[in-house]
Amino acid sequence: MKLIIIYGSEATGKLTIARELAKVTGFCLFHNHVSVDVAKTFFDFGMVEFGDLVWDVRILALEHAAKGNISGVIFTWAYSHPDFQPYLYRLRELCKKHDVETWYVHVFCSREELKKRVLQNDRKAVGKINTIEALERQLAQKNHQVIPDTDSLIIDNTTLSPQDAARIILEHFEI
Repeated sequence: MKLIIIYGSEATGKLTIARELAKVTGFCLFHNHVSVDVAKTFFDFGMVEFGDLVWDVRILALEHAAKGNISGVIFTWAYSHPDFQPYLYRLRELCKKHDVETWYVHVFCSREELKKRVLQNDRKAVGKINTIEALERQLAQKNHQVIPDTDSLIIDNTTLSPQDAARIILEHFEI
């Protein structure tokens, strides 16, 4: 199985790019909010149990995909360093165990563009951060950087269309 991890801060366009990439590749799209929605059913955001369940769901889903001979999965993630390192280790263990080829794509854009994107109506409908104040809090609390020890493709998505960003990914990884 191939696993494309598209990561970056909130409102960078990870899901929009992932949708375009899924259309072209036929890979399954695993949006990170799916696991968040499951955890919200049982626990409040911020509780230890909430975070544990989020990652248990993600790992279990990806493990089943690998065992089920799914050709590819695109996973979106708002990785923050170093606080998300334990989750990265779990992902890496899973990939090693199931011989999953992993490609990393770090997406970023200007702060001005983030502020525009965070206000888009579709974000609220799926429970994403949708105010400038909430975005600013997240950006202050997290360190959205390139994941260490990876050969991440880095895409400045400030002015790119989702189709152009997907094309860059396709060409870079020769998909």
